[in-house]
Amino acid sequence: MIFMKSGKDYALITGASLGIGRAIARELSERNFNTLLVALDTPELKQLEIEIRETYRTKTDSFGIDLTDKNSAQQIYDWCKNNAYNVSILINNAGFGEGGYFEDISLEKYCKMIDLNNKSYVSIIHKFLPDMKRLKESHIMNTSSMEATLPLPYKAVYTGTKNFIYAYSLALNEEVRQFGVKVSILCPGSVLTNKDGLERLKSQGRKAKLLLYMPDEVARIAVKNMLKGMLIINPGIMNWWITKIAKFIPTRIKMRILEKIFKVYK
Repeated sequence: MIFMKSGKDYALITGASLGIGRAIARELSERNFNTLLVALDTPELKQLEIEIRETYRTKTDSFGIDLTDKNSAQQIYDWCKNNAYNVSILINNAGFGEGGYFEDISLEKYCKMIDLNNKSYVSIIHKFLPDMKRLKESHIMNTSSMEATLPLPYKAVYTGTKNFIYAYSLALNEEVRQFGVKVSILCPGSVLTNKDGLERLKSQGRKAKLLLYMPDEVARIAVKNMLKGMLIINPGIMNWWITKIAKFIPTRIKMRILEKIFKVYK
């Protein structure tokens, strides 16, 4: 089915100010979708709003908020309702991770990671889903990771949050597809989004570069396949093969291999 847009329909993107979220906002604007940009209230968020309005001539607006705040989902929903923004595409992309020995990272940071990577996704979908079910067709895309099915030592909580998104999205899709709501799971591998990512890339050497994608590449693949209604979107043929092959390796052996590969995070 071809996804039809109206002048009142919007795509809402969380984590829109940087990295994959920023690239997805641009890709949707290039395809003539109106966009709602949600992220922390930073200069980058406002700059993107101005860029989209001037470059693509589509409707856009931004809302600066900390998605780990308890009432953030309600505030975003109220903002959309008060401005008559009809959300037909919902892209949950905000998130962060950190690597190292489990006990070396503070519990406060882990809780914030879970709040952003998981609770914000569930909360926002819970607010918008009843309205989306009343549309003829709508899309939800949740950003997980290739690591969702590859639990990584030294990134235990982060990969746990990505596994939650993966499993939650698979189950939710079965509940809502009868109503014309299509859920997609974006599972990118290594994506160069910031200086920290560049440092991690250097530490892992040449092998990591083989799996590296840029945000614009991921965004093109993600949006194209989301609009087709693809359930699992795994950018890159190498990443796809790794996840498939990993399923046939005994768990104990696979975890030993992953520990050796990712011990750089120690």
